[in-house]
Amino acid sequence: MQVPQSLQTIAEISIAFAGFSGLIVALRRNTGPLTEVEKYRLKVLLALAFGAMFLSFLPELLQDLEFGVQKIWLYASSALSLYSVVFLIWWISASLRIMRDVPEIFNWFAFSRMAAGHMAIVSLQIPVICSVLVEKGAAVYMIGLIWYLMHAAQQFARMLFVQPRISER
Repeated sequence: MQVPQSLQTIAEISIAFAGFSGLIVALRRNTGPLTEVEKYRLKVLLALAFGAMFLSFLPELLQDLEFGVQKIWLYASSALSLYSVVFLIWWISASLRIMRDVPEIFNWFAFSRMAAGHMAIVSLQIPVICSVLVEKGAAVYMIGLIWYLMHAAQQFARMLFVQPRISER
């Protein structure tokens, strides 16, 4: 069994998102310490980008350790699900804090869509973890990682184009 080559592409795109987030920070208007909003946005983007990057390496590592096909996707899907649940809990609580402080940058529609997507990703991994969809394990796993990239792209765009009204925040 070969691990899909597209996992390397996901890792490369994830690294690009992380690099561009650094560029955004370097080119921001104020040169002082990061604001709470900037820290929040950067943490979300980096959690998604690095999560996708490290999770994209996992199946190949498991293959190199000579795990069987079923075990590779069982462990990879389990790791993706666990990371998604931890991320979702952290992201929701951090987002609610930011929403209270800076409501003008918070979009309920975008937030709900992204949260629902993460819950769907976890739900898709469950049949693979339960060995019901072993033959589709790679595809289901890729869907999860692609969702991470989509959320990272959305976060990147919001970092660029959606700013608080008062620049001191």
